[in-house]
Amino acid sequence: MTSALHVDLYQLTSLIPHVSRGHIDDRVVMTFFSRRLPQNPVTGETVRGYLIWAGLQRCLDYLESARFSEEGLACLERHPSLGPALMDMPSLIQRLRRWQFSGTVHSPPEGTPIFAGSALRMDGTPLEAHGVKPAAYIPYLVIETDLLSAKLIETPLLSIINHMTMVASKAAHIVSAAREGGNRPVVEFGSRRTHPAAAVDAALAAYIGGCSATSNVEAHFRYGIPATGTMDHFAVQAWEQPDQPRHETEFAFFQAFHQHYPDKDTLLVDTYDTFGEKTGIRNAVAATNGGPVAIRIDSNITKGNLWKARQLLDGLGAIDTKILVSGGIDEKVIRELADAAVDGFGVGENLVVSSDAPVGVGAVGKLSMIRGHPTTKLAKGSGKAHLPGILQVWRTPEFDLVGLHDEHQRGEPLLQVVWDKHGRKPAPSWADVRRFAIDQLSLLPTERKQPRSIGLPVTDALAQQLEALASQI
Repeated sequence: MTSALHVDLYQLTSLIPHVSRGHIDDRVVMTFFSRRLPQNPVTGETVRGYLIWAGLQRCLDYLESARFSEEGLACLERHPSLGPALMDMPSLIQRLRRWQFSGTVHSPPEGTPIFAGSALRMDGTPLEAHGVKPAAYIPYLVIETDLLSAKLIETPLLSIINHMTMVASKAAHIVSAAREGGNRPVVEFGSRRTHPAAAVDAALAAYIGGCSATSNVEAHFRYGIPATGTMDHFAVQAWEQPDQPRHETEFAFFQAFHQHYPDKDTLLVDTYDTFGEKTGIRNAVAATNGGPVAIRIDSNITKGNLWKARQLLDGLGAIDTKILVSGGIDEKVIRELADAAVDGFGVGENLVVSSDAPVGVGAVGKLSMIRGHPTTKLAKGSGKAHLPGILQVWRTPEFDLVGLHDEHQRGEPLLQVVWDKHGRKPAPSWADVRRFAIDQLSLLPTERKQPRSIGLPVTDALAQQLEALASQI
């Protein structure tokens, strides 16, 4: 069971008036989406050409397992503002006690490239209705459920969507950069830069985004993601002895590591001096009788140093030893190393924290149907207007078309039923999700993947529905 208390308090305080009016069983549709592609918080520059949808199965995990415990309900009853109102509604307490999610969930397949931007009419002109200029987007989730459930699930689902899609999208851009210089793998190394629980989801998201493996063992255990590791500076230093020179203890540790992992020994060579006469690369080659499988360099990552490392390895006869690099790199650094002597990358903080767009992907959840009628937050003049009704998106090689779910349009419909009255649908393996994401990106024209502000066309029927609602203010 997962605690259902992963909500903002206002979800519960604002629920009380609806309970008093008997609204909590009313049918609603919630749409989860991003209004635009991520921007650099300082420059305002668009920094992603696309997003990679990650978090679907984790969202469904939450819907499946979220419950209120007796201790959690008691906590709500003691709250200074919510508690008195809640105690006046014993029927609501009973309802929360037995609550579990039910409804219908529509979503693109996990790993789908996601786009968002200004809404355009079919002729390419901006959509404006009575002063309202809405965003257009591919929804992450479209959920049909009761009002109570919609209130309880919005916050936790947004937490999952914003975090995992942020990491998967950053991973996809990093992996794309690594492939520009050849088929060079990227391993996710970011566990120590985020919360332990978030690190597991980050590892999964990075794998969906194209990383070949993770260093996170819990993610390997829980999701079957390939786990890989080299060695740490701690291990090299821990072999030190007060009466021995550092180059001798480094050599001894390299030798011991090689004996235990003769075919998988990646040796970290910059603890003392990467290019020293008795340390670093020379020690790694000597301790392994001709060269380890790979060396890792975690500092001073420049083209010059990498070619120097390659030449030194080759000169020592270790022509098959690969060079892996880590240490604060991102897609910009990787592109600068496109023609450098490097065979793979370990990326940590700039992946799981996504420092150029660190506040998620701006995902929000908005009410788009209430009691069978379309609705929208018009928010005139704010740029926060969204699209009403139950949406569908059709993908073609040239563009994505956003419309209403009961329309018939050219292209592949992206939103599919992933949960219905029988529960969640079977999910593909994580390896298949990763493969799907990579394949879908490969099908997109290069211009669709460039970081830029974009517009998405909406159908005439959807535009008319928005205009009708905007005229009612």
